[in-house]
Amino acid sequence: MRRQFRQPAFTLLEILIVVIVIGILAALIIPHMSQAAGDAKVSRLIQLVDTTRTGVQAHHADTGRLAREFSNSTDTNDHQLSIKQNYYNWNGPYFDRPLSSVENPYGGIVRIYDRFDQGPVNPVGFDLIGRGSDTATGAGQYILITEISEEVAREIDAILDRGVGGDWRNTGRCEWANNAAMVFLMDLHDTPNSTP
Repeated sequence: MRRQFRQPAFTLLEILIVVIVIGILAALIIPHMSQAAGDAKVSRLIQLVDTTRTGVQAHHADTGRLAREFSNSTDTNDHQLSIKQNYYNWNGPYFDRPLSSVENPYGGIVRIYDRFDQGPVNPVGFDLIGRGSDTATGAGQYILITEISEEVAREIDAILDRGVGGDWRNTGRCEWANNAAMVFLMDLHDTPNSTP
């Protein structure tokens, strides 16, 4: 006669305890993973700003001109930092590829303007000191990055504008309006051999 052994099974209470432990761990881990992903996206944007600043400064040093680069354009004239241009002393490319929306981890467009009063948001100028009036106006370089939430814009502002007074939305190097971040890159006063 054979003996049958019963395999031990989990009780309903044991299963419930395991489910609760998994739920608690998920509640603790998921927000940290989400925050880390958000921090990585902000870091990508800061790196984009730094790379762009280097490119526009090199372009200006070579040509004496301010450049334009639009991620959502196929016109060669809208890619002055990445596609061969026919004007005096252009020694680029200043970017390794044309600017595209891939550079924006939030899915929006990226544009580099050659005047502070251009663009869909029209910042007019930048209050770099935080005293309530625009100190950088007219000709200059800024980058427009769309689809940027207020929370992300605050993070960028905190990195770029430490110590700048005034309303964070419209003072310092980073300004924000209509879900777009506008970041000051340079104006003619930033370049040693330029004439306004």
